[in-house]
Amino acid sequence: MRTVFFDGPDSGVIKDLREYSPGATVRTDICVIGAGAAGITIARELAGRGEDVCLVEGGGLEYGFPDSQVLYQGESVGAPVSLIGGRLRFLGGSTNHWGGRCAPLQDLDFRRREWIPHSGWPFDKSELDPYYARARAVAGFPSNWLSDSDTLAYLKDSLPGINTERLMPFLWHWTPATTGDAGWNWGKAYRSVLQESPHVLTLLHANFTGFSTNESRTHVQTATVTALNGISLNITARTFVVCCGGIENARLLLLAAEHSPGAFGNHSDQVGRYFMQHPRGPLGILTGDHRLTHLQEQFNMLSGSNGLEVEVGLALSPKVQEAERLLNCSAVLQYQGDPDAGVTAAQDIWRSLKAGQWSPDMGGKVGLIASDLGDVLTRLEHRLTSGHSLDKEGAQGIPSRSAVLLADLEQAPDPDSRVTLGTQRDSLGLREVQVDWRHGELERRTAERFCSYIAADFARLGIGRCRMEPWLQDARIPISDALNETFHYIGTTRMADDPREGVVDRNCAVHGMDNLYVAGSSVFPTSGQANPTFTIIALALRLADRLKS
Repeated sequence: MRTVFFDGPDSGVIKDLREYSPGATVRTDICVIGAGAAGITIARELAGRGEDVCLVEGGGLEYGFPDSQVLYQGESVGAPVSLIGGRLRFLGGSTNHWGGRCAPLQDLDFRRREWIPHSGWPFDKSELDPYYARARAVAGFPSNWLSDSDTLAYLKDSLPGINTERLMPFLWHWTPATTGDAGWNWGKAYRSVLQESPHVLTLLHANFTGFSTNESRTHVQTATVTALNGISLNITARTFVVCCGGIENARLLLLAAEHSPGAFGNHSDQVGRYFMQHPRGPLGILTGDHRLTHLQEQFNMLSGSNGLEVEVGLALSPKVQEAERLLNCSAVLQYQGDPDAGVTAAQDIWRSLKAGQWSPDMGGKVGLIASDLGDVLTRLEHRLTSGHSLDKEGAQGIPSRSAVLLADLEQAPDPDSRVTLGTQRDSLGLREVQVDWRHGELERRTAERFCSYIAADFARLGIGRCRMEPWLQDARIPISDALNETFHYIGTTRMADDPREGVVDRNCAVHGMDNLYVAGSSVFPTSGQANPTFTIIALALRLADRLKS
């Protein structure tokens, strides 16, 4: 048996478990299982403070190992869930297809809302605010964010007079891209840190296959990881952290509890319950008598000269949520292009010339520009004075007479919406997951009221008319036919002070275990409407501080 210590040649490197000798062991301070946003953030934080960390990743450095990816296979028995397509099994995890959309949860999201059973976090948003501030740098933002009002002023975005009693503008910040990616990719952004830190050993192709515990099943002694070629390795650590995503976190605890009934946070049958996402779909179509030029300058993806990218949308006000007993929700406008617009022709010519090519049908396009010259000049002046790049126009910048109102909805926690173990086994002999994702009628009512308020305000302001989608008014249309999943897997190892109501405590420690923690969106008691990655980072930073102290 060969024991790997951190003061030996294996420290500060990325190793492939398939190349280890049989029977090797690792001794470390912290074992982090899962190398996505949460796992890499925690490993980086702890290693920077002198803790030895073994970071375990089931895939390789890049996508390209289908035998590994297929380990995510399982059965979806409720609303459709893409178990393989929605998750990625290589260094960086699902940040490898993350777009980079960031926003914190709101104050009301953390509070107990008596009209939403099982709502409420063990702490207020103020507990996470310092970690949200730190999360900006971790997610690749080069500077602190301005306030929403200052951001809009900087972008020269003057929003219409919406009724703020009912609606509020909502801003998402988009991370700068790592090389070749749409968003901030942890596997690429922090690979050099993992390769060079004397306190990190990263194991690739190392799939979790089991825990061993003490006799009372309150303390994890080792974690076993196994490569698909059969090489296994035991990791002994002071502390273990599971960071494998909203579905896999639950699966790992359920697999461990198979051999230790009542342990691993499942003494009250809570592991895997309350599975949520942010159902996404169209609420209605907005049309105007004229082009939606001014609206596109206000509610859109906006770019500043310093690389700032912000998406401006709308959210339901907390006041209305409380008064009408609704969930949280937000929406953006997806504009449908007017192919006969002069600006569309000008963009085609601009892009062709930049590529060193002569635009096809140049004469016809010049004619369109001439016939629509007023709008072309107005848009060009706005782009130049605002500092927005001409290259950033995209589909959202094409002149439009209509737009789709696309919403993201919070889900009410439902204990019957859940992840369980199925009967089929993967190539490592472990039971695959079965996911039963459920929707509730409160989501439909929330979406209908939200769309009604937007329609009323846009009509009052003379912006246009909004035709509501049929599913909002006809309960016979299944919600699952109208809404899609977002791969935001939330809630399956939820946080609660009472071990009868959750899997982990307020510090993300598994109830009943003294050295096992869980990180990621699986610990969220409720989802809010904002994309979860930014909150995952904040909670990972908070947990790293806890583990160090």
